[in-house]
Amino acid sequence: MQNFDAAQDVSPSSPQGHALFLIDEQETVDDSLQLMGTLPESLRASLRRAGSVLRLKTGEPVFEQGQPHNGIFMIESGSVRTFYSGPSGKEITLAYWGEGHFVGGPELFGRGAHIWSAEAATPSVLYSVSGRALRALAAQNSILAMGLIDALIVKGRCYSSLAQILATKPARDRLAELLLALADRTGSAPIGQESEIPRDVTHEQLAAIIGSTRQWVTATLARFEREGLVSVRPDSIVILNRRGLREAHTAG
Repeated sequence: MQNFDAAQDVSPSSPQGHALFLIDEQETVDDSLQLMGTLPESLRASLRRAGSVLRLKTGEPVFEQGQPHNGIFMIESGSVRTFYSGPSGKEITLAYWGEGHFVGGPELFGRGAHIWSAEAATPSVLYSVSGRALRALAAQNSILAMGLIDALIVKGRCYSSLAQILATKPARDRLAELLLALADRTGSAPIGQESEIPRDVTHEQLAAIIGSTRQWVTATLARFEREGLVSVRPDSIVILNRRGLREAHTAG
């Protein structure tokens, strides 16, 4: 089986800015609904003028859990990982957000403290927009206000579904769910029962989302391949049997 982790410079989000998160396949969340993609260029320019530029290397923090909120961080390029750290130090990855999305919620206007952390998953450029500036712009422009609401809906459904799936489904089922969701959101249109996931994510990133290890993901993908459910290729994962993958957890 090909090693889907072979390339080290692969971004965990697609070139079009798709986010990476675990969500029930029956959900219809459009993760391509990026805040910046819903706004006219003049308003995007206003947000950039209101913000300050952050250029981060991989692993550098955007904000840290417990720090005071002070607005949002719009992702101009690159990818940002959001994660929660428990009292024991154990981390759970919440999502990867790409170009056009923002991080820093759920408080948008600078109140309270961050309840999770964010760091650059790849070299990234962000605009930091203060809560005061964001509130003023949203009060003046209903398009921005609605864009912020729509983005929070996507994030809320993402994190709610993540909590439900992690609490109620085994790891094998979670991986199957994630592969199906990725095929629907970032892959090609299904042809018969086949659909393709481009190589936009690594085994390590898949493992972080489902709460497992890279070695376990690699082994389970190999098992899925032996069972005729997927084909792992140098540039993609092809889902050969969607129905079988949905039912994969019953055999595990």
